[in-house]
Amino acid sequence: MKNKDSSTYKMILLGIVCAVCGLLLSVANSLTAPVIAENKIAAIKSSLQEFYPDSDFEDVTDKYLAQDETGLIDNVYATTDNSGYIFKCHGIGYNSNGLTFLIGFNTDGSVSGFKALEQNETNGVGSKYFADDNVKKVESIKIGDDIPMISGATLTSTAVKNGILAAEDLFNKING
Repeated sequence: MKNKDSSTYKMILLGIVCAVCGLLLSVANSLTAPVIAENKIAAIKSSLQEFYPDSDFEDVTDKYLAQDETGLIDNVYATTDNSGYIFKCHGIGYNSNGLTFLIGFNTDGSVSGFKALEQNETNGVGSKYFADDNVKKVESIKIGDDIPMISGATLTSTAVKNGILAAEDLFNKING
């Protein structure tokens, strides 16, 4: 019998333990990956359903995000009935903490919804971009239309406009 104190024995034993651990991690990952993906969508699902109330969604970020050259899109969600896409975008307005919003496009290029998820813009100035009357203006546009701007809230308006333009560009690439 070999000496259990030899470095060769210890290296072989360590290699076997690492291989078994790697195999176990691989199995655990394959079992939990679908659950993690579903939980990721569930966290934002109520917001997505405001755009498409009767739809289910698939996170297609991994499939399409590499095509976003701006870096302003965080996530891409597709309806499972192929009625449209929702893009989660971010930008920096007046407040350096930034803003995050959803913009959805129907397959015909019309906007299905626009909603701020997080914004800390100045009340009564930049925050006006996310007020109901401006949200309705954004929701009335189609791809290629001018994006509404708010006077006095140039930084916020520009940040949102850039995010919407990035989403429009990616939507066009997806629907090529």
